[in-house]
Order: sequence, then structure tokens, then C-alpha cells
Amino acid sequence: MVRLLFLAAFLFSALPAWAWELVVAFTNDLHVAMEGLPALEPYLRGADLVLDAGDTWEDLYRLTDISRAEEITRWMEDVGYDAKVLGNHDAYLGPALLELLPRVGFPVLGTNVRGIPGIAPWTVVERKGLRILILGFLGPKRDVYFPYPLWPKAELLDPVAAVREALEKAPEHDLLIILAHMGLKDAVSLAWRVPECDLLILGHDHLFLEEPVWAGRVPIVEAGHRAQAVGVARLGPEGLVDYELILTGKETTTGPIIFLPVVALALLFLLGSAGK
Repeated sequence: MVRLLFLAAFLFSALPAWAWELVVAFTNDLHVAMEGLPALEPYLRGADLVLDAGDTWEDLYRLTDISRAEEITRWMEDVGYDAKVLGNHDAYLGPALLELLPRVGFPVLGTNVRGIPGIAPWTVVERKGLRILILGFLGPKRDVYFPYPLWPKAELLDPVAAVREALEKAPEHDLLIILAHMGLKDAVSLAWRVPECDLLILGHDHLFLEEPVWAGRVPIVEAGHRAQAVGVARLGPEGLVDYELILTGKETTTGPIIFLPVVALALLFLLGSAGK
């Protein structure tokens, strides 16, 4: 009887090794849509891990500035974000980004980014006894992500080469999550080359992916844009257990947009920022 009780206690204590479930909530391309953020909070606050796939701090449609970036950063800290990847619109803040980065209370990732102080190559988060390695990548087109007038010293390495270098240097981990701010085609190509990735969270294309896009065993997910949706993925020992795209029903008001004048104003804004 004693042996049976000992065996039962041993099996019960070992259960989490194969029965765990990790809830990952994520956003992407929020573009400082402050009016839509409250609807996201119930899903983010209840998750084990909260992540963002970039383009958080700037919106050319509304020519937002550093004050708005500060505002949404404080909200992210309050909700409990664990990490985000830098997006191209985040970089459009220009030199103001260098003022913001030291004041952000969670890691801002750029595994394939060089030449921007305050960007981390990776972060490791511990949840439920698991060590989770999080990498963050931008797409391969430097002129899209780091316009030369704003970032003459910034380098953007090939994501595939950068991921291998990172995995050689990163600490031991149980799970690998990649935050990727790039087009879907580039993300699929990256995922095929990193089959050990457990989840790839995508931003940039503003896609409302109701089902994962699979690259081999790697699920790729994305949750729209401007706080109109949030993604919730559940991971277990065998990989992705469940995924849900939750639409909030909140649409961001950008006002009437005449495209060419907006682009012209944005270019002037960017060039002006570079001269400050």
C-alpha cells in the first residue's frame, strides 16, 4: 500500500512534465490605436505570455509622435507585455526612438538588427517551469524597415543567418517563439528553416489569420491591425493545441485619407526628424 501511495505521489508530481499548457496572447500592428486597447485587455491579462509583433509606436496616417508612443508603452507595461519586436513604423520615429527605448519596461527585440542601441537580440522568459526563448526579426528589405536618411548606421542581417547565430549563442530553453515583422512569404521561408520553432507570431501585412499558416510543423499566426483583433494560442508538449483569432469589433478612425498628400507629409516628417 505504501508503495502504491509513493508511486501515485511520484506520478502526480511528474504530471506537469507532460501535461502543461501555455497560453500565449499576442497583438501586432497596433499603430497607437489607443481607442481600441481596452477591448484587448481581458484576453491579454489572462494569458501566461503576452507578446507583440511590431508597429506599435507610430502611424503615418495620423502622423503620431513620441508622446503617443510613450502613452501606449505605459499601457503595455500595465497589461503585462513580456516582449515585442521592432517594426518598421517603430523605426519611423527616427532619433526619438533612441529616447524611448531606454524607458521601455520590457525587451524590444531585433535579432537581425545592428546599429540601434537598446535593441535586444533575444529574451528568455520562465513560465510554468518552462524556459521560453523569444527571438525577433525584421524582414530582409533594409529600405523598407530602416530608411537611410533616418538610420544611416543601421544594419539589417539576413534573418536565416541571424537565427542560426542566435541559437548558437542563446541559453538553453524548452520552447522557441519567433516574433517576425515581415511579409508572409518571408515568414514562411524563415519558418521552414527553423523547424524547432514552436510558434511564429507575424506582423506587418495586417492579416486577420483565422487559422494558422503552417510551414512544416511551425504554425504562423497574425491578428489583424489597429487593435481590431487579438490572437490567443495554446501550446502543449506536442506543439500548438489551439488557436483563436478574437475580433473586438472596434475599428480605428483615421479620418478621410487622401493618399498622396499623406505620403508627402510623412516624408517631410521623416526627413525633418532625421535632422533633429
